[in-house]
Amino acid sequence: MNIIIWIFLSVLFIILELISSSFFLIWFGVGSLVATILNYFGFNIYIQFTAFIIISLILLLSTRKFADRITPEPRKKVASERLIGKNAKIIQKLDENNYIINVLGEEWSAYSEDYFNINDSVKVVGIDSIKLIIKKN
Repeated sequence: MNIIIWIFLSVLFIILELISSSFFLIWFGVGSLVATILNYFGFNIYIQFTAFIIISLILLLSTRKFADRITPEPRKKVASERLIGKNAKIIQKLDENNYIINVLGEEWSAYSEDYFNINDSVKVVGIDSIKLIIKKN
């Protein structure tokens, strides 16, 4: 493999890492740099490619926990996801499993397998379509 290809891959992985900031592609860039050095010293393509894979995987696996710790959580996609884990109060009972609840000053439709009375305190544990899923607090 030509040294230019390894250099191109190194630069590509590093640029993609800068764009994505995922702390994932940088290690493939480092692996490509190692393969570039091996190419420069005349090692055959199998050794270059093996070094690329091994170095990339070792660096990736050894820094995964660190990367998870420093990478911010993705922003929640829908507004109702911010309600998961919040406490709520039953304000109206529609039928055995369907309720209207008040959570953070807003009224929401809710569903539960549990039985509740009006003014019972509940916890939002999930979302199913446009209904919140609630459990006993």
